[in-house]
Amino acid sequence: MKLELFSVPVFIGNVDLKKVKLTSEMGQAFPSKTPSSYNCKNTLDPESAKYLTNTIAALLKEKYQRFTLRITNIWRNKYLNKDYQEPHIHVDSHLSFIIYEKVNSPHTIFYNPAKYLIDASQVTDTIVFRNFRPQLKQGQMIVFPSFVEHMVDTNSDQVTISGNLDFKLNQ
Repeated sequence: MKLELFSVPVFIGNVDLKKVKLTSEMGQAFPSKTPSSYNCKNTLDPESAKYLTNTIAALLKEKYQRFTLRITNIWRNKYLNKDYQEPHIHVDSHLSFIIYEKVNSPHTIFYNPAKYLIDASQVTDTIVFRNFRPQLKQGQMIVFPSFVEHMVDTNSDQVTISGNLDFKLNQ
């Protein structure tokens, strides 16, 4: 018998970028100074919001049957000249997502929530992986629990759309 103890669900799927109409006012919200519209004005067209919510819901139905889902915020990140994003989590949300709007190859790195314990026990990459680099392409998205620490490695000329979700299981 195999049991996945304390597994962290992550969902990957495709997004029709033509159906995601997001208008963003860019600023610099992070210590890395990567251009971002986080905490700036972002307007997601109502049809786009519906499409994106339905697309994410379809992914989540692989694991969950009845739930409610709402996009709580959304923003765009533009990696221009060796820009990066420092390690972080998304507070005050249940799930988060990244849409790869313009990428050659993604530079996102997700860290195992037990990374320090893994390091201390010296089982890194033998029994349990310390980090995960998704091999996604333009027009794909990844949805993950907001507590999962992640970062973006140095890159140039790439654009992502990120956001947070309110997720509740229904009885």
